[in-house]
Amino acid sequence: MDDRGYIAQALFDRLRGGEVEFRVLGDTRGYPDTAGDEIDLAVHPDALRSMPRAVARFCHEFDLQLVQLLREAHGWHFVLAWSDDVGRPHFLVARVFSDFYVGARRLLRSDELLRASPDVRFIHGLATTVESGDLAAERIAWLSELWHEYPRAAMERIAQLWRKRAEIRIIAHAAKHGDWTRVRSELPRLRRALRRGVRPRLDAVLTRLGILAGRVVQPPEALIAFIGPEPERRSTLMRQVARELAPAFPTGLATVEHGFHEQHDGVDLRVVLEAPEGFIRDHEDVVEVDASQTLTVQVSGAERQILRWLECRVEQRYPAAVVGDNPLAARLLQFACRHRVPLLRDLIETVLNCGIECRIRSPILMPHPYGIVIDRNAVLGNRVTLMHQVTIGTKHPHDAHSPVIEDNVFIGPGAKILGAVRVGRGATVGANAVVTRDVPSHCTVVGINRVLGSQGGEEQRQVERESVVNI
Repeated sequence: MDDRGYIAQALFDRLRGGEVEFRVLGDTRGYPDTAGDEIDLAVHPDALRSMPRAVARFCHEFDLQLVQLLREAHGWHFVLAWSDDVGRPHFLVARVFSDFYVGARRLLRSDELLRASPDVRFIHGLATTVESGDLAAERIAWLSELWHEYPRAAMERIAQLWRKRAEIRIIAHAAKHGDWTRVRSELPRLRRALRRGVRPRLDAVLTRLGILAGRVVQPPEALIAFIGPEPERRSTLMRQVARELAPAFPTGLATVEHGFHEQHDGVDLRVVLEAPEGFIRDHEDVVEVDASQTLTVQVSGAERQILRWLECRVEQRYPAAVVGDNPLAARLLQFACRHRVPLLRDLIETVLNCGIECRIRSPILMPHPYGIVIDRNAVLGNRVTLMHQVTIGTKHPHDAHSPVIEDNVFIGPGAKILGAVRVGRGATVGANAVVTRDVPSHCTVVGINRVLGSQGGEEQRQVERESVVNI
C-alpha cells in the first residue's frame, strides 16, 4: 500500500471508530491497496458538521498537515499534506458531503449515496467526470464497468439529468461500448445540459452565496511573490514550487517574480533569496531561502515553509475546529497580541496578568488564560496548548536565547520552560515542571528535567540533535 492508500485507510478506520456512517465513492477497484490523489466521502447529514474537527484530530495524531479546509454546498473540501523521506510533498484531497450538488443543484440525496448502488455510483462518477472534464482511461473504464452491472437503472439515472435524447444516446453509447470519443468532443455541451437538467434549490443558492461572500473576505487561493536578485534562479525556483504545490491550492495559485526594488499589491506570501538587511523584519509573511544551497534543497525548504504558512492560515480561519474552542478571554488576548493593538493589548494583559511578547503565528489553546508569560524571542508551533501560570522565557533578563516549542505540545499549569531549549513535537510538559534542556518528541517531562517515555535513549538523542526533535 502506498502512502496515500495507507492514509486514506487510516482515515476510514478513524471514522468507523467514531461510528460515522459514510460511503466511499469513486473508483474503489483495488481498494485499499491503492488510493488516488482524491477521495469522495458521503456521510450522514448529522455527521457533516463535525467532520472538520474529526479530520483535524486525525491530522494531529498522524503528524499530517491540514493545508486547506474549504466550505462547499452541503460539504467540505480538505487537503492533507505530508513529506516523504527526501522532502517531496504529497497530498490527499478529500471531499466530504451529505447530498451531492453541482452548483446549487442537488443531483443525489444522502440516503441514495449511502446505499451506493451501482447506478448511484455510476451517475455520481459520470456527473463528476463531465463537470471536471477528467476522461482518463482508467476512469472511463470504471464507468463502463458500472454501467454493465445494472444498465437499465443507469439509463434511468442518465435520463433524470440529461433531458434531450441526443445527449442521452451519446452518454449511453459511450458507457455501453467503452468509446468515449464523442463524449470528449461534446463535453462543454454536456456540462451545460447537466446544469440545466435539475432546478436549483433556493436554500442551496443562499448557501452558495454565503460561501462566495466568505471567500471574498478570506480567499482560499494565494498570490506568492518570488523575490531575488537573479531572474533565472528565482524563475526556476518559482516554476518548480508552483508545479509541486499545485494540489495544495485547489482554487488556484498565482505567482509573480521581481527584484527587491519592485512592489506588487495583494501579495500573500514572499519567497526571498538573498534578502537585504531589514527586508525580513519589514514584512510579515516571508519565506527565506538560503541562496548558497542547491536548487533541490531550496525547493524543499520553500515548499515546507509554504505548507506551514497554509497550515497556520487554516488554523486562524477555523480555530475552534482545528485548534480547540478557546474562551472569550483567550480569543481577545490572542487577537490583541497578533494584531499589536496597543491599548487593548495592555488592558487585556493587565486584567489577565499575562505578558505575551512573541509573535503568534497560529492560535494557541488556552483553556484558562491567566498568568501566562512568553518571551519576545520564543517560537511556538501549531496546536500548542498552554495552561495557566505557564512561563516560556530566558534564564535571566540579559539572555537572548528563548525556547522553541514545536507542534502539538501540551504545557501543564505552572510549568517553566527556560533558555535555549527545544520541546519536541507532541511532547507533554507536566504541571509545575521546570525544563532547561531539550525534550524529545512525543515524550513527557515532569519535575526538573525528568523525561519519561524516552525508553532509555534520551542521552543518545541529546547527542544526535536531529533525532531529539522533528526539525
